[in-house]
Amino acid sequence: MKHIFKILYNCHKWFGIPLALMFIMWYCSGIVMMYHGFPRLSGQDRPVERVDRTELDSLWRMAPDSVGMSRLAFSGKRLQLMTGGETFGGYRPDCHALEEIAASFNTVIQRVDTLDDIDKWTPFNHLVKHLPFYRIVGDDDSYIYVSSVTGEIVQHATLSARRWAWVGALPHYFYVTPIRRDSALWRKVVIWMSGLSTLSVLFGMVIAVRFLLRRRKLRLFIKRSWQWHYSWGLFFGIFMFAFIFSGMMSLADIPDWIMKSRRLEGRGATAVAKEDVDLTSLPERFGQATLNVEPQLLWTVDTGGEKIVTGAECGRAPDFTPSFMTGIIERQTGEKVTDVSRTDGDIYYNVDDVPGYKARTEHFTVYWNDRGYYRVLDAKGKARNICYRFLHTMRIPGLVRVKWLHELYMWVILLGGIVIVATGTVLSVRSFKR
Repeated sequence: MKHIFKILYNCHKWFGIPLALMFIMWYCSGIVMMYHGFPRLSGQDRPVERVDRTELDSLWRMAPDSVGMSRLAFSGKRLQLMTGGETFGGYRPDCHALEEIAASFNTVIQRVDTLDDIDKWTPFNHLVKHLPFYRIVGDDDSYIYVSSVTGEIVQHATLSARRWAWVGALPHYFYVTPIRRDSALWRKVVIWMSGLSTLSVLFGMVIAVRFLLRRRKLRLFIKRSWQWHYSWGLFFGIFMFAFIFSGMMSLADIPDWIMKSRRLEGRGATAVAKEDVDLTSLPERFGQATLNVEPQLLWTVDTGGEKIVTGAECGRAPDFTPSFMTGIIERQTGEKVTDVSRTDGDIYYNVDDVPGYKARTEHFTVYWNDRGYYRVLDAKGKARNICYRFLHTMRIPGLVRVKWLHELYMWVILLGGIVIVATGTVLSVRSFKR
């Protein structure tokens, strides 16, 4: 047993030097990530424009007879429809079109760069089909990325968002462009990094517990640096382990030999007849409108800081009552609904301040509300949810409702982790010098 602990101690000590940089990177960037995420062009960030009904009807006629999840958005003053992997209303933007797009974001073009490859602000391989990009650099130092193929606006990153991303999202998510463009490679790299880090934390916790059992007191060492590292590790090491492990599990799949996924009898509606979709329910002005076909036909409309959910089926208003939703759930799961109750938030229902419903079947739990939220979870889905939402972002029911308390809690455990890493790095470097 003594030899085993010696191996664990040496692994923990020598792993600590190369892994310390990753720990510091994750913890410091995690603090920034509490307030600033990676720049993304969301529906709420899109400029709001007035809808030309004639143009809308013309676009809709171009669409195939059956449509699935679809999106209406503007590129400058031009309305576009994205559905089934195609863009209707696409065009090759010229100088006038780029000026119009820049004006919609309240900026003036300083220069336009032509990018033949993705960069750090567009590091996703699904955007490769839009290359080359036209990157509009505005007079406010904002970046607007426009597809040269379809004219779609694919990204918008302000100067402030980019600055925060340098110390937040980029290091935290390990968004190294050559790696991130290959999703499979990026997942493997991050899983291996966080997996080795998880082992190092686990070894450290085992060592600290062993010292505690042998000394039978919290004063484990005479030297202050050793005492800080291992005594803090006894408490904050638990949160450190949860943080790193859950980050890994947000990308890794739980093996079937541990927990199998339950197959749904029906996947729900994936496409509907085009003529069943009601376009008249859309408002006169919006930035983006998304058509959802599951569990019911709904428009989710972003109108500049406000999100509206409205019915999208001709001749029928949406119905989210338990009696109606029970039929949809039973068809999809192939199981009888045994219980339906109201919920205003738990570990799995993550919609702040919007009450909803929870239905149970033998192997599934289904959550929904009257704003279009719909989620079906089996045991494996719940485990993945706990790994990330509960252990990584600490969205603990009750705590997350009090914003300042949740932020204080996150600050304490993240700073506690930084203390462990900093003192551990000092110890490892000293050992290396000796």
